[in-house]
Amino acid sequence: MNLQPFLWRVKSLLSTQARILYRCHSTQQEKLAEKRYTDTVLLPKTNFPAKITGKKRVEMDMYLQDKCGFAELYNWQRANLEGPDFVLHDGPPYANGDPHMGHTINKILKDITIRSKVVKGQRVHYVPGWDCHGLPIELKALSSAKKRVADLTPIQVRTQARKFAEEAFAKQKKVFASWGIMADWKDSSCYFTNTTSYIKNQLQQFYSLYEKKLVFRDFKPVYWSPSSKTALAEAELEYKDHQSQCATVRLRLVELPPRLAAFEGRPVYALTWTTTPWTLIANQALAYSPEANYCLVEHSEGNLYILAEQLLQSNIEKIGQLNVLTTFTGKDLVGSKYAHPITGVVLPFLAGSHVNTSQGTGLVHTAPAHGKEDFLVALENKISIISLVNEEGKYTAEAGAEFEGLKVLEEGTPAVLARIDQNIVHVEKLTHSYPYDWRTMKPVIVRASHQWFINTDSIKDQAVESLKDVNIFPETKRTAWSNALLTQLKQRPYWCISRQRAWGTPIPVLYYKDTGEVFITREWVDKLCQLIDKHGDDCWWELPVEKLLGRKLRAAYSVTGAELEKGKDILDIWFDSGISWSYVLPDKKANLYMEGMDQFSGWFQSSLLTSVALQGCAPYKDLFVHGFAVDENNNKMSKSIGNVVNPDDITKGGKNLNKNPVHGVDVLRWWVASHGTQHTLVPVKKTLLEGSVESVNKFRNVFKFLLGTLNNYDDNRKITVEPQYKYLDKYMLHQLYHYHNQIQELYEKYQYHNVSKLFLNFMTNDVSAIYCHLIKDRIYCEKVDSPFRLGSLDVVGEILAITVRSVAPILPHLAEEVWLHHPENLASVPLFHTKHRSLDSWDQPEVKTIVEKAMDVKSEINKLTAKNTWLSKATVRANSGDFELLSVLQKSGISSTSEICDICQVSSVTLIKDDRCENLSVSLENVDQELCKRCRRHVEPGPSEICDRCTEVLNAT
Repeated sequence: MNLQPFLWRVKSLLSTQARILYRCHSTQQEKLAEKRYTDTVLLPKTNFPAKITGKKRVEMDMYLQDKCGFAELYNWQRANLEGPDFVLHDGPPYANGDPHMGHTINKILKDITIRSKVVKGQRVHYVPGWDCHGLPIELKALSSAKKRVADLTPIQVRTQARKFAEEAFAKQKKVFASWGIMADWKDSSCYFTNTTSYIKNQLQQFYSLYEKKLVFRDFKPVYWSPSSKTALAEAELEYKDHQSQCATVRLRLVELPPRLAAFEGRPVYALTWTTTPWTLIANQALAYSPEANYCLVEHSEGNLYILAEQLLQSNIEKIGQLNVLTTFTGKDLVGSKYAHPITGVVLPFLAGSHVNTSQGTGLVHTAPAHGKEDFLVALENKISIISLVNEEGKYTAEAGAEFEGLKVLEEGTPAVLARIDQNIVHVEKLTHSYPYDWRTMKPVIVRASHQWFINTDSIKDQAVESLKDVNIFPETKRTAWSNALLTQLKQRPYWCISRQRAWGTPIPVLYYKDTGEVFITREWVDKLCQLIDKHGDDCWWELPVEKLLGRKLRAAYSVTGAELEKGKDILDIWFDSGISWSYVLPDKKANLYMEGMDQFSGWFQSSLLTSVALQGCAPYKDLFVHGFAVDENNNKMSKSIGNVVNPDDITKGGKNLNKNPVHGVDVLRWWVASHGTQHTLVPVKKTLLEGSVESVNKFRNVFKFLLGTLNNYDDNRKITVEPQYKYLDKYMLHQLYHYHNQIQELYEKYQYHNVSKLFLNFMTNDVSAIYCHLIKDRIYCEKVDSPFRLGSLDVVGEILAITVRSVAPILPHLAEEVWLHHPENLASVPLFHTKHRSLDSWDQPEVKTIVEKAMDVKSEINKLTAKNTWLSKATVRANSGDFELLSVLQKSGISSTSEICDICQVSSVTLIKDDRCENLSVSLENVDQELCKRCRRHVEPGPSEICDRCTEVLNAT
C-alpha cells in the first residue's frame, strides 16, 4: 500500500493547523499587548446614559423636574435676575377640555421663548391664564345636567359651569407643568377670567369705555345662533358648505318711475333674487345701484320685468326668453314703489352702495333686520326696523298667524314660498359657504336685536396706525400676517360685546322699565365691585336691584330701585380675554403676544381694540403667529374624525407601547421647536416624531462623550501646567463663538426651527465629526498634564457649556441631566441657575482659513481610500498660497507629528510647494510598519514595541 499521498495529506493538515495555531497565538499576543496598555489610556468615563427608554424615561423626566427645581425656576429668576423684564403675555386657553396638540405647540413655543431669556440672564414676566367663561364651557357643563337646561336657574347654570371650568384648568395646568413649562403654577399666581379680581377690573374697564362714549347699546343685526340662543362674534363662526333654496321673486310695482310712464296700466314687476327666502316676510325695500344699467323686458306671458341689463342673459337661462323694451340707469328708479308680496304694504326702491351686478337680478331684496348692508340702507333712509324672529330662531306673532312659531331655518323658506307661490319666477338649489355656530355646529342667522357694541369705527384708524410700531413674526410671513390683521380690522364696522347667556361677566347696566333707558355711573360700578368682593360675582343674579344699588346711591340718584331692572346680558368672551392686558401686564404692554393664526379675528384683535380705546396704543410690541396641529394628511384634528393625537401618548406612551412608545417630554419639545415656527400647518407625523427621537439620542451621545472626556477635569485643574491651544482648538473656539452668536440671533427672532437646524448641524458636524473625532488621540494618549491635552479639555469644557445652554430652552430635561453629570457641578446646581462668560476674544477668521485648508487636504485623502488613513503616508503638493497656509500647521517638509497629520489622520505628511498646481494635489502611500499597540496612530519603531510618544508617556508615569 502506497502511504505517501496519505502522509502528504497529514503533513499538509499539520502544517495548516500549525499556521492556524501560530496566527491564533499571534492574535492573542497582540490582544494581550493591547490589553496591557488599556489602563494607560485616558478613556472617557461618565455615568451619563447614552439612551433612556420606556418607563425609565418617564421617571427620569419627573426626577429632573423635581431635582432641578422646575417648579421653582420662575420665582427664582424673578428674585435673582436683572431686568428690564421680558414680558410675554399668555393668551388664555379655554378651560373646556383635555390638553391637545394645539396647546402643546403654543405652550412649548412660549416656554422656549422665556427660557431663552433666562438662560442668558434676563428676567421674564409670564403669568399663565385661562379663559373660563363663555358658551363652550357652558354647553359642556350643561350636557351633564340632570335637569332640562330650560329648567335651570342662572345660578344653577353658573354653578355647573364654574365646577367644569375649575376641573378643566386644573387638569390642563398639571399637564402644562409636566411639559416643563416655566411658570408659577399656583392658582394665586395665574389669572382666570372668572375670578372676582379679574371681573372687577373688567367692569371698571367697561365703564371707562362707556365714559369715552366708545360703548353703546343699539338695535342692530348681528350673527345669531338659534341653537345657542345668543349673539355671536365673527370669531365664533365656522364657515361650511351649505345648501340653500334660492328663489327669483317678482314684486308688483304700484308707482312707476317717470322713465317708465309709457307702460302705465300694464303689470310691471321688479325681479329680485334671494338665498334666504324666509326673510322675505321682513322685506322693507328694494335696493338698486344708481350706477348700473337696467332694462324693462317682456316675458312670454306678457308680464314686464325690471332687472339689471348685465344680468339679462343669466336670467333668460333660468326663466325663458325676455325681450328688451327699453333701458335706463338705476337713477331712473328714484321714487318707484312696489307692494310687499305677503302684506301688500307699499314699499320704496332705495339706492344701495352694496348692490352689484355679479349675480341675481341687480335688485336686492332688503330686510334690515337680517342683513348688515340692508340695515345701513334703512339707517340712511330713516326706516324703522321690523324684526319678526325671536331668540329661538322662530317667527313671532307679528309675522302673522300662519307663520308664528315656525323655525325660520327649517320651516320658514317652504312656508314663505308656498304663500307667495304666484310670484315665484324660479327656484334653485345653491351650495355656498355659510356661517355655523362654532360649538353647536348648526347654521346661524343674521337677526336684529338690542345689543351692546364697541364703536370700532371711531378707533379703527388709530388701531391701524398703532400696528406700524408692531413687529410681526415669522419674518417670512410678516406681510401676509400684517395684511390679515389689517383686513380684519378694516372690515369690522362694530363689535358686538353682549351675549345672552348666564355664564360670564354681567354687563353692569340697569334699565328704566318704562323707557328702556340705561342707568350706569362710576359710583354704581364701584358699589357693584364692593358687593362682588363681599358676596362673589353671583350676586348680580342673586340680589335685587335695591340691594345692588344700596341706600346711599338710591338717595343720590333719586330712585327707589323698583323702577329699574337688571340687564340679562353678559360680556363677550373676547372682551373677557381682550381686556387681560389691563389686569396682567405690569406696564400695560407686553414685549410679545404669541398665538395661533386664528387669533387675527380673536385675541390679537380684541386686545388691540380695547388697548387702543383705553390707552391709545397696541398692548404688544411683537406678535408671533404660529401654525396649528394637523394629522399626517394635513387634516385638522377632530374627535369626530378620530384623528386626534394625545400629547400624553407621545411623552408617556399609549396603551399599545409598540404602536405608541414612550418618547419623553423633550422629544415632544424638539418636534415643536423644529416645526412649530416654520409651518402654517404643523403635521403630527410618526416619521417626524421618530426623527425627533433620533436627533435627541444623537445629542445624548455627543454630550456623553464631552462629559466623559471631562471626568477628571477637577484633577486637571490642580495641574500647574498652562494649557496650550493648537490651531484646531482655536478653530473650534472660533466656530463656537460664531455658533453662539447665530443661536442668540435666531432666538431673538423666534426662529426656533432654525435654532434646531443649527444646533443639530453644529453638534453632529463641528463638534462630533470634526473636533471630538480629531482630538481623541490627544486626550486619550497624551500625558495627563500635556499642555495641548489640557488645551483640548478647555475647549471641550467651552463646547459643553455653550452647547448645553444653547439647547436648554428647547430641551431643558436633557440640559439639566447633562449638567447634573458635569464633573464640576458637585453641588448639583441647576443649569438655569448658572452663568457663563462670553467668547468675545475668539473671533479668529485667519485661523479658520488655515484649518479649513487642512480640511480640504483631509477631504482629498478620504476620496483616495476608505481604509484606516493612519496606515498611509500623504504627499501634498500645493501652490504658493495654499502652501503658505499649510506651512503654519507643518513647519518642516516631512513630519509625522504636525497638525496636518493630526487633522488628516495620516502617519506622515510630505508638504511640497508646487505652483504648477491650481488646486491641491494629494497622493497616498501605504506604511510598511505596524501601528503602535497603545495609541493605534504612530508606527512601531520595532516589532511588538509601542511608539516613541507612548513610550515617553508611560515612562513619565
